[in-house]
Amino acid sequence: MNSKKPLIVDKRDKVNGLYTYCQKCQRLIENRVCSKTGKRLSTCKNTDQHMFKAIIAVPGTNGKKRKTRLFKTRDLSKAIELKLEFERGLKSTDYQSTDVHIIQKEAKPELLIECMAMYIGYLNNVGVEAHKVKVRTQKHINETEYYFEKLCKCLLKNRIDHTFFKVDQLNDRIVALFHSYLIENLNYANKTYNKIIGLFRQFLNWLILKKGYNIENPFVDVARRRENVNKTILTSDEFDVLLKTIKPEHGYKKLPSGERKNQYRDWLSDCFKLALETGLRREEFMTLKYSDILCDEEGLPQFFVVENFKVNRIKGLDSETGEKKFVPITQGLMNLLTSIGYEKYKDTDHYIIGAEERSSRNTLIGFVSKAFTHYWKLTGIEKNVQLKHLRKTYLTSLVEHFGDKAPVISNHSGIDVLKKHYVNDKQLASAAKNFSVFKTKEEK
Repeated sequence: MNSKKPLIVDKRDKVNGLYTYCQKCQRLIENRVCSKTGKRLSTCKNTDQHMFKAIIAVPGTNGKKRKTRLFKTRDLSKAIELKLEFERGLKSTDYQSTDVHIIQKEAKPELLIECMAMYIGYLNNVGVEAHKVKVRTQKHINETEYYFEKLCKCLLKNRIDHTFFKVDQLNDRIVALFHSYLIENLNYANKTYNKIIGLFRQFLNWLILKKGYNIENPFVDVARRRENVNKTILTSDEFDVLLKTIKPEHGYKKLPSGERKNQYRDWLSDCFKLALETGLRREEFMTLKYSDILCDEEGLPQFFVVENFKVNRIKGLDSETGEKKFVPITQGLMNLLTSIGYEKYKDTDHYIIGAEERSSRNTLIGFVSKAFTHYWKLTGIEKNVQLKHLRKTYLTSLVEHFGDKAPVISNHSGIDVLKKHYVNDKQLASAAKNFSVFKTKEEK
């Protein structure tokens, strides 16, 4: 995505007080080497973040006080001119400048690939003021860059040179080409298609609303494609069959490469039970600790207090400022906690699942999904079931029991969200068979 060369100034052209600077690493660039990695500057992937920086020592302070300013230009002559202007301004105010941290008004890149690079920098919080920093996963940032590359490949496929394509040339015709490319060439499912279109819609809105680009957003009117949501749930008998297959001798899985992977851990059964009894996403239940349990006045466990990872990432909030949700500790869940060490570990930061594992939590989070799929196949049950369907099973049961009040417990915005994405319709219909408008004499 980044086509710019490293910003390098020959020694004979250097000006005292003017330096090359990487805004990504937030360090000066010296001796044509990245100050952060120690590698040659030619290997840098963030050359679009290279710029000039003026550093002026305040007289009479022995260099202890300095005034700095960034110049978002790659033109040496322009940078020298701005540096001299900055220095004159400091002298005229006896170095009492009130705009030390003000960055010169940045130019608006015209090329699409430059705007994409600028957006990726924004997602990485490059140049973002501290109070506007948002927490984003590296997975989201990598996906954004990946789909940006797909648009560039689509342009090339249609004989359009993406390296000279301007952002204001994005129109309905280009979107139509991209639409066909995603569906016909890449054969993306509707869910992926909708995600990509949403990503580009957000990108263009950012350019328009945050960067002041006077352009149209042709992705606004793209219709969402209908998504087929797999709302399969497990029965009690099916879950019991799954648990019975979790044995050390069944743990080895042979990969296409011939390598054998062990999918067994002695805590897997408890892990799947915890997922079912809480209805949490894998990242949530795999990071639960005994200290996350909230007790009542009598010291009896009432709730798990869990960070709402999904909502907080959408809002860009961290664990300190983000939202929490409360998961009720039912009798079934309490029985599980008691069996795996509640009395021993209560009020401690001991992980409930896999506390003795040396692998990182992220590694374990990926592992449990693969392990579930491995053991589910061994059950021989002809259902397309994944780890996430334990959550759907929990939420279906929740709606079946509490009706429209279920979102209060599940922390969803409303019953419609639950029914659309999680709740098994057949199960609810089956539960309604015993319903009658008028109560029988026995029920009265």
